[in-house]
Amino acid sequence: MYEQIEKQAQVEPALKRYKHQEKTRNRQMNREVEVFSVPLNLDPLWKAAGCVIKVERSGTRGDEAVQSISYYLCSLSPQSRHLAAGIRGHWLIENRLHWVKDVIFEEDISPQKSGQAPVNLSLLKTWVLTLLRMQGFSSLKEAINLLSHNLLDLLSFCT
Repeated sequence: MYEQIEKQAQVEPALKRYKHQEKTRNRQMNREVEVFSVPLNLDPLWKAAGCVIKVERSGTRGDEAVQSISYYLCSLSPQSRHLAAGIRGHWLIENRLHWVKDVIFEEDISPQKSGQAPVNLSLLKTWVLTLLRMQGFSSLKEAINLLSHNLLDLLSFCT
């Protein structure tokens, strides 16, 4: 299916095209989103698909050049104005939740691997992130450093 979609994107003109440039801290990214119709000979399991989306990302992170191409099979029609925002929203979740849990809370290297422990700890970490963000902390590292030795402030969040 991937090869089928990739081939279509190479030979067919896009129905829609969006370009977006973003510059944050040490990163500069260019995104080009192209929307295509669904290939006619696509597996019948995917008959509800409304369009195919190709996202090409290029730019720099610090001194490192980055480039990637992703394809999405979407249930929305190719005419939907929400396509680019939906893809961007997906990455917002990835960056604001999963990345934080992996990097700040070191979830990927956690020694708890069996039973309900990984799920329970993940839920607790998400709850802590939510509480810290509700208290207005923009830097989670700063919040952890500030609160880790101040039990009274920490407990005041729970009331």
